[in-house]
Amino acid sequence: MSLLLDFTSPLLLDASVAGGKGANLARLTQGGFAVPPGFVLPPQAYLTFLAHEPALPGLVRELPLDDPAAMDQACSQLCARMAHWPMPESLLGEVREALSKFPPQTAFSVRSSATAEDLGGAAFAGQHETYLNCIGADDIVARIRDCWVSLWSARAVSYRLQAGVGLLDTAMAVVVQKMAFSRVAGVGFCLNPVTGAPHEQSIDANYGLGESVVGGEFPVDHWLLDKRTGQVKHATIARKTERIVAAATGTRIEPVPQQDAETSCLTEQELSGLSELMRRVEALYGYPQDIEWGIEGDTLWLLQARPVTRIPARWTRDESAERFPSVITPLAWDLVEEGFHQSLSHSFELMGLPPFHGKWFALFDNYVYGNQNAVEIYAEGTASALNVRSVAELVAALPKLRKRYAWVQDLPLAWSRDLDRYLLGLGELMAEPLAGRAIPELWDYVLRVKRLGAEYFLPNIAISITQRTLYKLVFSIIEAGIGKQAAPACFDRLLAYCETKTGFVNKELYRLARKIEQRPALAEKMRVLNGQAFLAAGGFAEDAAIDATFQRFLQDHGHREVEFDPYHPTWLEAPWLVVENLKAMLDSALEDPAEKERALKIAMTETERQLLAGMPEELRFAVQELLRLARVYTALDDIEHYQTTRLTLPFRKGLRALGEALKNKDIVAEPMDVFFAQATDLDQAVRRNDAGSWAKLKASIATEKTAYMKNRLRSPEWELGKSAAGAVSEGGLSGLPGSPGTARGAVFKVLSTDDFASFPQGAILVARTTNPAWTPLFYKAAAIVTESGGPLSHGAVTAREVGLPAVMSVRGVLEALENGQIVTVDGTAGRVII
Repeated sequence: MSLLLDFTSPLLLDASVAGGKGANLARLTQGGFAVPPGFVLPPQAYLTFLAHEPALPGLVRELPLDDPAAMDQACSQLCARMAHWPMPESLLGEVREALSKFPPQTAFSVRSSATAEDLGGAAFAGQHETYLNCIGADDIVARIRDCWVSLWSARAVSYRLQAGVGLLDTAMAVVVQKMAFSRVAGVGFCLNPVTGAPHEQSIDANYGLGESVVGGEFPVDHWLLDKRTGQVKHATIARKTERIVAAATGTRIEPVPQQDAETSCLTEQELSGLSELMRRVEALYGYPQDIEWGIEGDTLWLLQARPVTRIPARWTRDESAERFPSVITPLAWDLVEEGFHQSLSHSFELMGLPPFHGKWFALFDNYVYGNQNAVEIYAEGTASALNVRSVAELVAALPKLRKRYAWVQDLPLAWSRDLDRYLLGLGELMAEPLAGRAIPELWDYVLRVKRLGAEYFLPNIAISITQRTLYKLVFSIIEAGIGKQAAPACFDRLLAYCETKTGFVNKELYRLARKIEQRPALAEKMRVLNGQAFLAAGGFAEDAAIDATFQRFLQDHGHREVEFDPYHPTWLEAPWLVVENLKAMLDSALEDPAEKERALKIAMTETERQLLAGMPEELRFAVQELLRLARVYTALDDIEHYQTTRLTLPFRKGLRALGEALKNKDIVAEPMDVFFAQATDLDQAVRRNDAGSWAKLKASIATEKTAYMKNRLRSPEWELGKSAAGAVSEGGLSGLPGSPGTARGAVFKVLSTDDFASFPQGAILVARTTNPAWTPLFYKAAAIVTESGGPLSHGAVTAREVGLPAVMSVRGVLEALENGQIVTVDGTAGRVII
């Protein structure tokens, strides 16, 4: 490979060749942006330079990493030694040849571009050297060496250690770029860096070169813009007393003329141009960027772009209410949070999006909230590549889609391959005896369950995101092919039937209910007793065949949860919940699932045939494959959840044993009170095993249990720190259409599984959300209304399968409606009419 590559070289799009900064500049240049021209010395040039001293790895290993003062001295000595190493002759020749294409006195900047820099995973800004206004080959070559040496400064070494980047794993590319002698320069954020609002842009600027803004030591003008329109929402014009300008060599500071000091350094037209530039850059990357820019004469130069690495949180229930509708115990959340965020990072890496830093979900007063700013930004990044508005656009986008989403084809098979290891691990954990184990051994058991779950869960968020993404893409294709008006009904028919694990479980329940129906005495006994009383009175024991089927059902599916939190028992420990489901089916005139499936398949096949017939021939296979994948991921998302819930059994097993041991130490009143521990307090007490740590744990558990019991009786505010405005409007409540049709009936609020037994036939089911274990209630309900979710949530999908009207995401519905209140549910319009 050449030791020098121009920004227009396709090779520079690879960050391992160009470094983060170099790859970004090449991508921007090749994306049609006005970027000052230049070239990159790839890491190979740096490695050629290092070849002068093969002992470097040994010198690095001897660095006193645990002693900051000694390390500072050792790094200084290493840098001084490297400053005298000779530059490769081949490099000198290539640099002179590249510079010959510019006028003799052209000034350049020379900047480091480490291979771990400006990639979103770690922001290495300012950790390595940058040199401005370099003129002539000798000056530029000297500065290239200084950049390489800067990789080993104490500051840069410490930063790599903190970021988890191996000291010898980072190579150094160097960017040499024509200077832009800006009269005004600054930075721009494609979101609000203070609040995280994704629909705002932030601009800071000063006269002269941008270093006065980037360094943060000078007063600057600040604007907040509306991203959609480019209009200024807020402006702060500073008294700018100094600016940085080019000197004969390097830069110098000079005073700003008095008449300019308190006037805006940007015109309205220039602000509008910057807003448009930021929108274009964000569209190129599909993610908000932090840019540097400068205006030289009338030219707006784009000098740099890198992903925004931190997104300030706006905590809401928008993303979390469906997945986590109810209160959660602190230990349950502590045990799953890390695995969730690991899965999130893995998913974004698969999708070509920058890693997320910070918390996506967090627990406040026992309710889970999501960082809605991050949710909207990443959703936009996912959708930007799939915005297909016409058949012609789809044809043009196919090569890009195939390349970017090739992993979508492989993920279902990879997940199935790795499932065996997870199931075998669960089997070993469930078979492991815990009787007589010491507290440290029991805590270790729980942590092993946690690690197994985190490993299994790694690709699972990618599955959920991909299902949603495929649905959106399929819907946009249908819209492009047959128009907006006909698209929703067509979409529903194409995806009305998918072979899911939940469907299979429900068919087992249906067949068992039909067998019970043929035993009138047994069926009547079930009807007059609640589930717990029925089982206490002998249950199905009077009919050996039915009892055997019921017991087998519990063995196969008893891990199914009714709440996310493993604090609550599963079907295996609360079998009366299955009895209540069977009672709901007995009291309903259910259609045979096999007949319904047949009708859905016929409608689905015919609809698909008609849709494909209207598509250009070159698109038919692609559309057919996307439909297949949408169905595959619907089934995969369902069975992934089914298998995830198996973790509840070993978690409850381990924590019950641990709780019993803690009860014997007088730390908890009941064994399952261990769920009210904070994981850090529990871990500390187990490891220290001193009276103070145990006393602290005991007090913490009592406090957390009191808070939990209080919080479970209230409805959480939708946006943290803001009182709920709700969705109430004149004459009713508004939400999202979930399933078409209308129904009128009396409201019945289902707050927990305790309400299953008393749910009346023909009522309007109102809940925070539903999950697969709730499905039998749908056969008794007239309509479904939930506080969370959307058209792709369990409640909406099941309602469409059953043929019930459904309205989702009706905020405040549990407070707005009372049991017995008569309402009309309009699932087509997304309205609940009071």
